[in-house]
Amino acid sequence: MRILFLNSIGSKKWGGGEKWMLMTASGLKARGHDVVIGCAPHSLICRNAKAKDLAVAPISFKTDFDVPGFFRLLRFLKQNQTEIVVCGQNKDTKIAAVAAWLAGEVSVIARHGLQLIRKKWKYKFIFTKMIHGVITNSGSIKKEYDSYAWFSPDFVKVIFNGYTPPDQFKAFDFRKQFDLTEDAVVIVSTGRLARQKGYEVLIETAGMARDANKNWVFFIAGKGKLEKKLKSRVEVAGLTEQVRFLGFIEDVVPYVKGADLFVLPSFYEGMPNSVMEAMGLGKCCVVTAVNGNNELIRNEVDGLLIRPGDAAALYEGLQQVTSQPDLAHQLSVNALKRMREDFSEEKMLDEVEVFLKSKIEG
Repeated sequence: MRILFLNSIGSKKWGGGEKWMLMTASGLKARGHDVVIGCAPHSLICRNAKAKDLAVAPISFKTDFDVPGFFRLLRFLKQNQTEIVVCGQNKDTKIAAVAAWLAGEVSVIARHGLQLIRKKWKYKFIFTKMIHGVITNSGSIKKEYDSYAWFSPDFVKVIFNGYTPPDQFKAFDFRKQFDLTEDAVVIVSTGRLARQKGYEVLIETAGMARDANKNWVFFIAGKGKLEKKLKSRVEVAGLTEQVRFLGFIEDVVPYVKGADLFVLPSFYEGMPNSVMEAMGLGKCCVVTAVNGNNELIRNEVDGLLIRPGDAAALYEGLQQVTSQPDLAHQLSVNALKRMREDFSEEKMLDEVEVFLKSKIEG
């Protein structure tokens, strides 16, 4: 297949959708497919694509009506005889749909890691008349889209994210680097500093832990719009020893591996790469019972699920696993087993490959 993965995310932004795109592109390239990443020059996704030895084309859009970008895409599709375009952003999908129609014999797939459309006319025409399918990583998103009664049953395809941990890496030593006592419980969270991620709840939980004389230290890896607000809240609450901000970390694997527990207090998620990563590294996870988390974790089997927005529930969940080390160990063992059996990268690639081929041939 000749595939263009298209993603117009901001030049300094990087998230789960971009990670999925490059993982999938690399996997399909290894299987002999002709793969190109369309993105903004000098962007993070461009840099990371080149690091994976993926071909890159300077195709991205600033708006839904980016005329120069549209013609660059149209020219690329014709010159390279592209067979299918996989789009990461809504504006990519809209522009690619028109360009593919003009180029002829090019299929367009939207990839949604979060719910990106609503039951509104502005989405209905493009998604029912001009594109050929949607890949999502969450059954809850498919259920929502299917409720619109716009699509055939196989139009929206659930393909869970895949994860394979790196072969060799060294776990980050939090106790040594931050001069923590041996009995400190190291709790790591990763992700953008945005309201969606629920870090305000985590900070409240940290305050409860301090007041109960728990030696829990929370580390947050990520940057975002709420960084100043969250840091200020920590300082005002006198929690600078209990809550530490690590900033943006390109490779969080050593940090997650070096933690005792992984926490994700989100208000909503698609299929969170961060949780999959933690499970794939054999970490005990305490996460909110939302969307993709519910599909990943079976409560008290592979991890703990707690109510979103509830600091007391998060505290109780952490208390449960810290006071019962045998339970925490079994949850981590089960998490690793589940990832290896049900969420492998190879399984994901198999399903993506079959789906894309069916859209080209159909």
